[in-house]
Amino acid sequence: MAKLVIKRYATALFDLAASEGKMQQFEEEIRSIVLALKEEPDFISVLQNQKITLGEKVLLIERIFANKADASIVGLMVIVVRKGRQEFLLDIFEAFLEMAKHKKGILRATVTSAVPLKDSQLEQIKSRLEMSTKSQIELNTIIDESIIAGLVVRVGDKVVDASIKGNMQNLKKQLTELRLA
Repeated sequence: MAKLVIKRYATALFDLAASEGKMQQFEEEIRSIVLALKEEPDFISVLQNQKITLGEKVLLIERIFANKADASIVGLMVIVVRKGRQEFLLDIFEAFLEMAKHKKGILRATVTSAVPLKDSQLEQIKSRLEMSTKSQIELNTIIDESIIAGLVVRVGDKVVDASIKGNMQNLKKQLTELRLA
C-alpha cells in the first residue's frame, strides 16, 4: 500500500514537472527539500503530531517552503498532509528524484561486499555495468561482513549474488529439495 501511495504522488509530480517543462527546477528544489527533511527529521514528526491542527500544519508548510519551492511542489506537500500521509513525504520526493534520474538514463546500482573495495575495482564494476545496461550508473557501496566473500550487485530490481553466503544458501536449498524428492 505504501509503495503504491509513494509511486502515485511521485508520478503525479514527475508528470507535472515534465508537462510544465520544469524538470530541472523541480529536481533542484526537491533535492533541497530532501536534504532539509533529512537534516531536520523532527519536521515530519511535527506534521504527524495529532495535537497540531491540519490548518497549522498547512500554514507551517506554506511559510517554510513558499519562497523556496515551486507552488506545485508546495501544493503537493499540502495535499499529502491533508490526506494524512505526511510520513511518506521524503519517500515521495526520493521516488521523484529516481524517476528523473531514470529519464536521464541514470541507473542506481548497489554493490555489497564483505570488505571495502579499491577505487579501481569499483571503477571496473561501474564500467562493466554501464556496458551491460547501456546506461550511466550511479554506484553505491555497502560493506556487509555477513556475505563472507564475493559481491552482491543490485541494479534496479535485478540482483546478481556472487557471494559465499548466497552460494551457501543456494546449496542449502538444493539439498533440502533433494531430501524432499
